[in-house]
Amino acid sequence: MIKKKILVTGAAGFIGSKICTELIKKNYSIIGCDDFSTGSKKNIIKGIKFIKIDLSNKKAINKLPKNIDYIFHLAGQSSGEKSFEDPLDDLKRNFISTYNLINYAKEKKIKNFFYASSMSVYGDLVGKARVKDFCKPLSYYGLHKKLSEDYIINNSNNFNFIIFRMFNVYGPGQDLFNDKQGMVSIYLASILKKNKIIVKGSIKRYRDLIYIDDVVDIWIEGLKNKKMKNKIINLGTGQKTKVSQMLEILKKLHATKSKVIIKKNTPGDQHGIYADKSIFELVNKKNFLCIKEGFQRFYNWAKKN
Repeated sequence: MIKKKILVTGAAGFIGSKICTELIKKNYSIIGCDDFSTGSKKNIIKGIKFIKIDLSNKKAINKLPKNIDYIFHLAGQSSGEKSFEDPLDDLKRNFISTYNLINYAKEKKIKNFFYASSMSVYGDLVGKARVKDFCKPLSYYGLHKKLSEDYIINNSNNFNFIIFRMFNVYGPGQDLFNDKQGMVSIYLASILKKNKIIVKGSIKRYRDLIYIDDVVDIWIEGLKNKKMKNKIINLGTGQKTKVSQMLEILKKLHATKSKVIIKKNTPGDQHGIYADKSIFELVNKKNFLCIKEGFQRFYNWAKKN
């Protein structure tokens, strides 16, 4: 039996490397690529063919193989805060790279394209974020993710797609040294290193937290679940968790008196957002890992690493 070939961009990143690990276990042939702008060489999984490439460079796209069955596009700059520091770099890493990859997919007649979008496309909404809601991004990051979504959809007569609007993904393997991406990992790293947590913004803010293993499972299910084809899917649990709740769980896990320092919020920060799962539940009945167990696993891993 011929193995299906999957190109995974961002293969040296948190989510991309975890997906590569599971795909190898399931006997797929994996070509991974990354430019190491945020990913790490230590995350490259044994058993994959790896290509170092800047996807925003049109000429470099020629390095990619011709015969691919699926593209999992997870590469990109992933911090809303950082996108304000260098909007042009964010444009390159989030839209131009996607633009080049879509044109490559069209040219090579690749029929399946999975894209890692973000909850940031919504902006601030009252209540649950629904796929049909009007999107008004607050950051350049969110804007460029939405622009990428639109380009994928406008070219979808050439291929099938799944767009995953990912909410707050957390868990073992996340970069604890990146203080501008990943709310849970930022707080966890801070309490472990300094025995205090610096919070940028109100503790009344809320997020939809989803554990990394659940995210990986859903991406891989998309390979066989035909109901997910050509849909935008909110990849969140549908549960909202306040920042104050996150802090209490972390402080209990650390079992010491940890100081919380409140600072000014970052530009483009969403006050509160959580996923409407109505589309997801039409195609999948998955039960998600609860927050307390997810935090426990993440804390245990972080203590060792």
